[in-house]
Amino acid sequence: MTDNSGIVEACRAAFTGFEANDKRKLIEILSPDVVFEFPTSLPYGGRYTGINEFRAFWADLYDNYYDYFNYDAHAILDAGTHVVVPVVARAKAKNGRFMENEHCMLFKVENGRIVYGRIYADTAKGRDVMEGMVQHPSRASA
Repeated sequence: MTDNSGIVEACRAAFTGFEANDKRKLIEILSPDVVFEFPTSLPYGGRYTGINEFRAFWADLYDNYYDYFNYDAHAILDAGTHVVVPVVARAKAKNGRFMENEHCMLFKVENGRIVYGRIYADTAKGRDVMEGMVQHPSRASA
């Protein structure tokens, strides 16, 4: 099995502790031609290629959509060719609305670098928060 310990540690730093998120190590292990895909049902969704586009994506997210967007990992799962990171996301939209949402990040790894990433999320919840719609609390089953 491939040693992905560096990637696992970079994910731990980037996606653990909400306000303590530190993406520096994660960016260091991205392949120069990394591809990230975000659901296109969101206004900032799409396919971003290369580290500069990845950074531009985050800059756009903070400039135009959110005051903050932080994560806390439930787990970091090393599957050899992929690292999977289910997280809870907490964000505050520019309109003052707050969001808490479950995401799952899938990273394809080759030679100790992330070459591909995709975020799976409840995009309707993100869209509703940005549009100022009221979030309904979850209902516990009996």
